[in-house]
Amino acid sequence: MNINKKDKSDGTKKLLVIVISAMLIFLLGILTVCYFFIYPSAENHIDEKEEKKNIKEESIPMVDGYGGSYLHSVGQKVRQRDWGTLTLQQLLPINKTFTLSSMVIQLKALKIIKLTQMKEEVKEELKEFTGLSFAETYALYYKDNVSIEEIFEKEASTKRDIRKEITYFEITYTVENTSSNELQFFSMENVSFNNTLHYNVAEKNFIYSGDTIMGTKSVSRIDHKANEKREGLIGLLIDSDKTINEVNSFSFTTSDILDGDTHELLTKAKTFTFTFN
Repeated sequence: MNINKKDKSDGTKKLLVIVISAMLIFLLGILTVCYFFIYPSAENHIDEKEEKKNIKEESIPMVDGYGGSYLHSVGQKVRQRDWGTLTLQQLLPINKTFTLSSMVIQLKALKIIKLTQMKEEVKEELKEFTGLSFAETYALYYKDNVSIEEIFEKEASTKRDIRKEITYFEITYTVENTSSNELQFFSMENVSFNNTLHYNVAEKNFIYSGDTIMGTKSVSRIDHKANEKREGLIGLLIDSDKTINEVNSFSFTTSDILDGDTHELLTKAKTFTFTFN
């Protein structure tokens, strides 16, 4: 029997279509099987990763008081409620005593702390401690015959937004009035790190303790009672454009010592410097 060439060609095409269709169905079957085996595995992997992250976050202790006082070793973290997560980056124990007349200051330690996971209201609060203070802005522009409103505007323009993280210095100390008289005194009016980063404490400190009552001058603070001892805690933000890899020296300038009743000057202010080996 003679087979027509056209019929032979059509048969070949049909066979080819059948073979290709079978291959496509086979491949589709493989992809379907892979989807059901691989996708759940990937999903489980994501769930496991998220679970590990949650476990890690839960392992960071939550504290109600100021978190920096709980940090004692580099890398240690605590979460301060309604504030953020604090990580100790540097710890510089000092434990050195400085004396000015009857006032005795024991400088305990300096820390550099990184603050992350802050609430938006915390960022807004800390923003006020960035840039220039009003006193610094006034000193720059008061001779230019500008109004107080303009000085406030210029001050506001120097503030910068707090983003995901910020670092700051923490200074801990005690101060004791060893005399039998009430005295006006503030342990640290100004401080300096490596003689390059300078702060006016009253304007830049965002942590208030027994010895760091808000006020720009010594006379606006609560006097030291006779034989009174106070805890001091100071927090000073480090601007992002002012990096500091290692603290080599620290200095602080006290206020004058004044009589608590008569406001008479008893002892002039003094600057103390501590150098790290």
